[in-house]
Amino acid sequence: MKKLIAMKSLAMVTLLVAFLFSFEAFAEGFKVQDAQRGYVTKIVTAENVKGVEVSLSKEIIRDDCNTRTISLSNVLVSGDGDGWHDKYFFDAQMTQTKMFCPLDKPVNETIYSKPVFIKSFANENVNNKVVVSMVIPDGYKLDVRVVK
Repeated sequence: MKKLIAMKSLAMVTLLVAFLFSFEAFAEGFKVQDAQRGYVTKIVTAENVKGVEVSLSKEIIRDDCNTRTISLSNVLVSGDGDGWHDKYFFDAQMTQTKMFCPLDKPVNETIYSKPVFIKSFANENVNNKVVVSMVIPDGYKLDVRVVK
């Protein structure tokens, strides 16, 4: 009887060790780390407007003939999306063509994203006003154009 219990215990320990190693190998690809990218908050206000168009831009030094673009995505984080104390999160990704075409001399260039329209708020107390905060990637410039 003791021999049977010892064999069952040994089998259970062996299975447990095998399970732990296989679980560890499975979970090994999972990791959490700090983000490399920083973000900053900008506040936009405008009065007596239909809304504002916002876009991001970035100045770069280009040493090849590749075309670069900024794709912009945004998410309404808080508020009703009516331009009155809303908060938006903007993310930008820069892409480029992949041609080998070096330039003789580097060139300064500003790249712009497509604009995003944010409408103004209006009621009996507020006349077509925009008050929004925007979280944008650090290193990008927020460009704002008033739409009358």
